[in-house]
Amino acid sequence: MLLGRFLRLRVPSASEITQEGHARGLEILSATHPIQGEQITKAMAVNNSLPVQIKANRDGYILVPDSESSFTTILDYMEKRLGESHDFFQNSEMILDLRKKALNTDEVLVLHRLLKAKAGVKLVEVRLEDDLSFLLERRPVPPAAPPRAPASDKADSSPLIVRGTCRSGSHIESPADCIILGDVNPGAEILAVGDIVVFGSLRGVAHAGATGNIAARIWALSIEPSQIRIADMVALPPRGNKPTPKRFEIAEIRENMIQVITV
Repeated sequence: MLLGRFLRLRVPSASEITQEGHARGLEILSATHPIQGEQITKAMAVNNSLPVQIKANRDGYILVPDSESSFTTILDYMEKRLGESHDFFQNSEMILDLRKKALNTDEVLVLHRLLKAKAGVKLVEVRLEDDLSFLLERRPVPPAAPPRAPASDKADSSPLIVRGTCRSGSHIESPADCIILGDVNPGAEILAVGDIVVFGSLRGVAHAGATGNIAARIWALSIEPSQIRIADMVALPPRGNKPTPKRFEIAEIRENMIQVITV
């Protein structure tokens, strides 16, 4: 009796495929061919998972890489999308959201170059955590009322961005924050009035808050410096092996001393 009931089930003809009929047809296919139905379900799930989600906001777009996709897959997908929709993305601003998929410094640089070369896209911000993001390009501020004359000790607040590794002998100074898109090698020195952000390993000398700002911080994927300074405080690294950071490290002043926390 059970076999007879299955034999009477059929796939609707083309003239019968309405919205209801089409759904019934898929249901019958799953009943009569359970393996094939399962394969179709899995295929649909895979197709819905794109290597990169591109979300629009009022200032441009947000790129959210898929946590399961390889960097090569992400890069190929973005190259294809930029080629297909070149005029749509031309000269736009984008934010890279890495809260689900971590990328290393070199990968961020490669993606940044692809966006710029293919469609003149500006990568203006990288988000690492809900409360942690770095500005790579300063967005233009709309004109307002004529400002008062700035104080003499106020400098340009735009961050200094160094695209590459700082090698031994390098000396870099910033009147605001300083962002290094690479490593800081032993023998290199970075000095900034604000924060220092290193998208790589910090092994040289870093001095944040150089004019006395005790709230300044030093951020890096790994902090193994010759010396770090914040305002007028100095710290030397401890001897011996250190634990590998989960994602990044932050040096800041706590309880009147420089402490490095691993996040």
